[in-house]
Amino acid sequence: MTLELRHLSLRARLVILVVLLFAAFSLFFLLFFPARMNDLARRGMLERTLGIARLLANATEPALDFGDEANGQRHLETLASSPEAIFGLLLREDGTPLAAWHPERAPKRLLDDPQEAFIRGQEVFARVHIQTRGGQRGTLLLGFSLARLQQENRHTQQLAAGISALILASGVLAAFAVGTVLVRPLKRVTDVALRISEGEHDARGELDLTRRDEMGTLASAFSRMLDRLYEQRALIESQMSELRSAQDQLIVADRRTSMGTLAAGVAHEINNPLAYVTANIHYVLQEIPRLRHLPEEDWEEAYSALTEAREGCARVQHIVQSLKSFSAGDDGKREPTALTHTLESAINMASNEIRHRARLVRDYQPVPPVEANEVRLAQVFLNLLINAAHAIEPGASERNEIRISTRTGEDGRARVSITDTGSGMTPEVRARLFTPFFTTKPVGVGTGLGLSVCQGIVTRLGGQIELQSEPGHGSTFTVVLPASPAPVGSRPGEEAPPPKTRRARILVVDDEPLVGTALRRALDCDHEVRVTTRAREALSQLRQGPPFDVILCDLMMPEMTGVEFYAELQRTAPELAEMVLFITGGAFTEVTRAFLEQHQARALEKPLDMRALRERLRVLLESHASSSTSTFMG
Repeated sequence: MTLELRHLSLRARLVILVVLLFAAFSLFFLLFFPARMNDLARRGMLERTLGIARLLANATEPALDFGDEANGQRHLETLASSPEAIFGLLLREDGTPLAAWHPERAPKRLLDDPQEAFIRGQEVFARVHIQTRGGQRGTLLLGFSLARLQQENRHTQQLAAGISALILASGVLAAFAVGTVLVRPLKRVTDVALRISEGEHDARGELDLTRRDEMGTLASAFSRMLDRLYEQRALIESQMSELRSAQDQLIVADRRTSMGTLAAGVAHEINNPLAYVTANIHYVLQEIPRLRHLPEEDWEEAYSALTEAREGCARVQHIVQSLKSFSAGDDGKREPTALTHTLESAINMASNEIRHRARLVRDYQPVPPVEANEVRLAQVFLNLLINAAHAIEPGASERNEIRISTRTGEDGRARVSITDTGSGMTPEVRARLFTPFFTTKPVGVGTGLGLSVCQGIVTRLGGQIELQSEPGHGSTFTVVLPASPAPVGSRPGEEAPPPKTRRARILVVDDEPLVGTALRRALDCDHEVRVTTRAREALSQLRQGPPFDVILCDLMMPEMTGVEFYAELQRTAPELAEMVLFITGGAFTEVTRAFLEQHQARALEKPLDMRALRERLRVLLESHASSSTSTFMG
């Protein structure tokens, strides 16, 4: 009951209290008043019966003294005038009746009760001892019915019930009236407070500050409190903005620290494929002049060189793309993320740190996708991989191991464990490991922010980082993340090869001539491709005709940028502006970044994935053809 009353309004509780008080008074009146009236009535009946008996005893004394049965009988028959009278007996000293009126109604063993007047059941009895002047003794017994008294008692109870109901009804009305009068000013203050809490700050003007009672004092105090709250909120918002900015700067600083750590390894990773790409291309260029005279096995050798060059380019492209995604700023946007893809991205960047210290073992089991920002999650895994590598001394990679395992926990959450066979940690180090600026690395090697930042990122994702480590037995960091309710979207390059599409006229606009030439070679077998290095020249060709079906345009060009080119097309030829796809190696100005955010669906990043480019061309041409058909049918 107490728990339920806590959830009631003050007015409701006040009404309930007043109603309970009136109900208690009504119940007391209903129980006490009829009982009291009945008690008084019974006493009155006893006194009345005893009085009648004494009067009749005085009247029958001569009859008893002289043994006059007729005189005694005549006096007893006067009881018939009383509707409550039941019987009357005038007894001699030996107990034999001298006179009697309805003796058959008299109960047996009546003389055993010593009282003069008493009640048994629904009847009242009176007994009076008579001492005559002539020395005779006798007893007068009378009996009266209480039926009429009971009837009056029931009437009294009904009257009391009616009065109690009236009292209770009056109490209910009074409770609502008092509750309304007393609580209405308080309710006005609470309504204003609720509206202000929901963001309606203008409601403050409805506070009645002119009252001179307690409600006016409360409203004035609330108004002053609001002034302080607004000041504190402005201060907190300013401090939170500064903290968020500092936090973002710490995350970026940690990411840049990781990039500095990886710089030498990245250069090594890029130089390796570039070495054999350059060598293979040089070989092919040497062999091309005499290809016509080479035997078949030499043709195969040239083909193998080109294939290896293509694979090397793909490797460089993948490394550059991972670095670009990791080092770029992010907006904190979360989306369903595949953990294995994010892990592989982190592995690509940390592979040079790992390979000279330990063998990398992948132990992947199916795990659900997680709701995360992929760049920040890759930052977590990269930090943990680098820490695992740095826990192992270089030069004994065949005896050491870094194991990455993925599991689905019993609670349905995804678990990613990174285990190393390094030196392990003491309890003192484990206790301070996630403290900002704490590091066990030499000065200039670590900032002490990595694990602290990692813990902050994982905590904001609703997860946690678990640690198991013993000195001399290595360490295991386990990242636990809640599963995402939505599936992971498809990624570029995972689709099947696009189907053939109709041949189209394509205009390539790029200030780098080799990019335009490469695109012409790649697309010339399926489309008619024209290349220009200047945006103004492209506008001239578009005005002179013949028309082009698709325009591939670079964003960053010296004379006229892709943004300016697109704006000019929208002004002069809006139908051609709809057929523009942008190719970009990166956005370096605020204008370009804002433009790319607005036109993400039209953008393709360099180095270009040719399968993705062909698919975008196919979709664009088919959508344009279907819209043209719809216009023609209309």
